[in-house]
Amino acid sequence: MADTPNRSVVRAFTIVDELSENGGGRASELATRLEMPVSTVHDYLQALVDTGYVTVEDKVYRPSTRFLEVGHRQRHRFEVVKAVRDELTAVAEETGEHVTLLIEENNQAVILAVQEGSEAITLFAYPGARMPLHVTAPGKAMLAHMDPERVESILDRDLVEITPQTITDSDVLLEQLESVRERGYAVDEGERIAGMVCIAAPVLDKRGELRGAICVCGPESRLDEARRAEIADVVKRAANVTQVNLDYV
Repeated sequence: MADTPNRSVVRAFTIVDELSENGGGRASELATRLEMPVSTVHDYLQALVDTGYVTVEDKVYRPSTRFLEVGHRQRHRFEVVKAVRDELTAVAEETGEHVTLLIEENNQAVILAVQEGSEAITLFAYPGARMPLHVTAPGKAMLAHMDPERVESILDRDLVEITPQTITDSDVLLEQLESVRERGYAVDEGERIAGMVCIAAPVLDKRGELRGAICVCGPESRLDEARRAEIADVVKRAANVTQVNLDYV
């Protein structure tokens, strides 16, 4: 039976995701993992090669850099990226830590920009990386300023546990979100990356609409309570400056 258009799109992106997660593969390997006929997988791969989104060498298929081109163009369409650029650099220089800008998209936190300070620990963080909102400081900073009904729908599901410190109790998370609104920043203590503390402030525009979150992450051993308070002030200030900059981009 022929695929419907929607099913064909889903299958094509499933194949792309499989290639991305495994660093590439042969048609037969993909067919086995996806439980699809080899001939069908080959047809999809050939279409992806023809459109430039997949490359093939020695019968091994890999996602092409065309995805980087698409992502780069889309990233620069976000006004907040332009508004925050200098602030991310300044925060990285002032704190010496790992600094990111994230937005909310499809109920996930998505990294749009990264800056590393002089003492930053290298993390698996890059523009386009996605993560659940509830496991991250920037995710919680954004949840605190989203529509309550939408927040409830996001938290009213099986919340994945990334580390033993991940909070999966929706009632506890809702209490945290109230605190985030009161103090202006969110914290996660090893909830996504064990041993790391992240502090984030939401970026709101002059209408109070959520535009993203600025986050600083560092090792727990280096971020005692006094240091966390300092960093919280830095990210809140950066978020405020970004709010002003949004009027001029």
